[in-house]
Parts: sequence; structure tokens; C-alpha cells
Amino acid sequence: MVWKFTLSLAAGIAMLSGVFAQGNCTSFDLEYICQNTEYVQSVSSNCGLQCLSEGEECLETCMVEQLELSLPCIGCFGEQVVCVVQNCYFACAFGTEEACAECALANCEAGFNECAGVVDFDSDTWTNLCDCNDSNPLVFPGADGTNQGFDNDCNGLLSPDELTTCLADMNTDQIIGTADLLIFLGAFNCNDNCLEGADFNNDGVVGASDLLIFLSEFGLFCF
Repeated sequence: MVWKFTLSLAAGIAMLSGVFAQGNCTSFDLEYICQNTEYVQSVSSNCGLQCLSEGEECLETCMVEQLELSLPCIGCFGEQVVCVVQNCYFACAFGTEEACAECALANCEAGFNECAGVVDFDSDTWTNLCDCNDSNPLVFPGADGTNQGFDNDCNGLLSPDELTTCLADMNTDQIIGTADLLIFLGAFNCNDNCLEGADFNNDGVVGASDLLIFLSEFGLFCF
């Protein structure tokens, strides 16, 4: 039972891993859990075991003493313990570890996510816990670089495969914005002595295909 219950709590931490939703866990809470996942998992599991028969208040007190999380966020872990006990007692007490974890995920995941404010807006399998841009499916921990000028792998740095040299940076201010668009539109439909750099595909005309290239880079930072 001990190891099975620990596994069910570990599954709860795992389902957290990935824009901030409205919930009881603040952005600081989510960042703390992301950066200290194993420690939070260990504390929540140990406190859950100690307080299995005493309930939610006991678990909250135990976790507050050890974790730098807000009380409302810790309350979500307490609710999860109650949920597991109420819905998965037999699976965890008499079944396999896998059965216990599956029961906890099936019965308690949605409630915990709603309580904590855990979401995956961009459906890249990483929630807003560790996903530094949950509106872009190309951005999540460990993601490959896309040479578009943003931090694909959420490590706080721009690696060589994340950097980009922008064709559409008409005013060379290292960002593709409205000023560049106005410059580009001034050369649109040109087919002779065109503004240098506006004919992105080098076909001799500044046309629709060049506009599509421009729009694909709009908003990027250039390096």
C-alpha cells in the first residue's frame, strides 16, 4: 500500500509537467514545482503517507513546513489525497502499483488540474507548469530549435539552432515589426530597381510570394 500510494502521488506530479490558467497555484508555485519536481514529489508522497488516516488538514500542515508553495496550491494536493483515498482505496491497497496509479490518474487528474490551474493550451503534451510558452506547440522543455529567434527548449538561452537571421528586417533594428512592413509595402509590386532586400525570393518582382515570406517572419527577433 505504501509504495502504491506513493506512485499515485508521483503520477499526480507527473501530470503537472508543462500560459498560466486561473487556479489555486500561482505562477510562482508552478515554477517552483517545475524546478523542484523530485523534491515536491518526495514531500507530497511522504506527507500523504503520514496523513493517510488523518486527512487533508494534516497533509497541508506537513507540506507547508517543507515546501515554498502557497497554501491554496498545497490545498490541491490535499484534495488529491482525499480523492485517491475515496476512489482508489481498493486499487491501491490490494491491486498493483500500475492499477493504483491508473486509478489516481483516471479519477483525480482532472480535479487536481482544475484546482491547480494546470493546462496544456497548445496540446504539445507539456502543461504550463514547465512550458515557457504554452501558446506555441514548438516551445517546450527539450524541444528542437526552429531557427525562429525564440527559446524553443525553455532553457532561458538562445542556442545556435534557435537563432535566426531575418530577411524581412528592413530597418535592421533586429525585430520584424510594423516599421518593416511599411517599408516593404512601399516597394510592393516593384519590378525594376526595387528596394534592396525587398525581393526575398530573387525573382525580380516584389510580389505576393515575398509578402508571404515577410508575414512568416513578422514579430520575430533577429540575431
